[in-house]
Amino acid sequence: MRVSIINPDLEVKVEVDQTKRAQLNSGANLVRVFESEHFALHSPDVFSYTHCGQVPHVTADLCSSAVNGDVSIVPLHSVLDSVEVLEKLGKTLAQFVNTKNKIILNPFDSGEPCDLTSYNDQLSMTVWCKGGRKRVTSKEYIDIIKVCQPEIFISLSDVVPSSVSKKRANKSCYRTLRWINEAITNLSDSGVTSRLLAPIPGSGNRQLMMKSANLLATRQVFGYVLERASLPLNGWEDLVKDIISILPSSRPVFMLGALNELELVQAHNCGCHFVDSSFALHYSDKGQAMALNSSNPLKLPDPSHQIDLTLEKTTSDFGPSLADNIPPQISSENDNTKKKRKETGKVLIFKSEDYIPNKSLTLDLASPIYTRQFCKIVEDCECFSCLRHTRGYINHLLITRELLAPTLIMLHNLFHVKNLLNVVKRKVEEGTLAEYLAGLKKVFN
Repeated sequence: MRVSIINPDLEVKVEVDQTKRAQLNSGANLVRVFESEHFALHSPDVFSYTHCGQVPHVTADLCSSAVNGDVSIVPLHSVLDSVEVLEKLGKTLAQFVNTKNKIILNPFDSGEPCDLTSYNDQLSMTVWCKGGRKRVTSKEYIDIIKVCQPEIFISLSDVVPSSVSKKRANKSCYRTLRWINEAITNLSDSGVTSRLLAPIPGSGNRQLMMKSANLLATRQVFGYVLERASLPLNGWEDLVKDIISILPSSRPVFMLGALNELELVQAHNCGCHFVDSSFALHYSDKGQAMALNSSNPLKLPDPSHQIDLTLEKTTSDFGPSLADNIPPQISSENDNTKKKRKETGKVLIFKSEDYIPNKSLTLDLASPIYTRQFCKIVEDCECFSCLRHTRGYINHLLITRELLAPTLIMLHNLFHVKNLLNVVKRKVEEGTLAEYLAGLKKVFN
């Protein structure tokens, strides 16, 4: 199947529907129900980021009370080694991991900022599993879908950061569009009932992404995916709005890999219907607890209010934010995240220091200032962790590297993600989401 290579130097003549663009700004099309034969998705929503169908650090019974919805994002690398076992047992992925959630299978791990990409080639995408490097072609991927039987799956994609050259970005578009076309053809011939999501390639290049979106708007897919890793670090909101404005309004748009709670709100304000909760895992792995005020998060912050982080008290309704006197970080040996891969040769890497901005409304519970603070993580928070444990106890767990530490922090963070989503839903109904986002940006900045 031949796919025309997109030239990034050529001017792309793609007209943006200004009427639809205005509706995105008002959030008029955000509250939707996207139905299929076997499931329905209600937007806006935040889907659980999982490993092999289970939220990291948290058991299924505890997780059910902390998150919204019944949809799980599953990275392909977490299940690829088990496909042969599933086939022999004759079980679907949902049956194998004992979950009732609807599953979205993602070949690219949106929750992992470090990912090798230059091993991809014209015919296959490289997936890094526990067993090492594995190549997956479009036909093999459909065979995997037949075995796992997820409700939704995302096409293979050559996701590269926005810092790559135009030549590499162009190659990424060519490969991704080719794989999407092959997935559509193979899916129609296989009889698989899973629905296909098409990623929008372009590596942050505006012309490439607009051209790709214009081409994919005519493809027979269930919806579209924007990978945060392939968007610019800053100033991506207008680009996302323009892309969504040329896509069919009857199909959902997902943004996977949002970096923090601010970007969750930004994504919904841009018109994205669904976001994942991967940033909650990043915080938990680093011992950071989200500090949004759960008692009254709907009230916009007053810019005149002063924040005193030394006393851990604030009159802002969003809780502690960044300041010059932010608590010092404990040594990196307390960081449970994977070691950063170093850049060698021509290997393209998502470096975490470039990918995750150091801006968040979080408390670093590994800091020694919390050693003797026997209070809730966040005042008035009603999550499992805050009702039963204190900052000082979790600080002790982090220092001694107890496995319970990331579990308690993850439960707390998921609870706050759930609360933030409820705020977004109410603001959309009131038509004040843009004003709420403006207030949130003031706190972050």
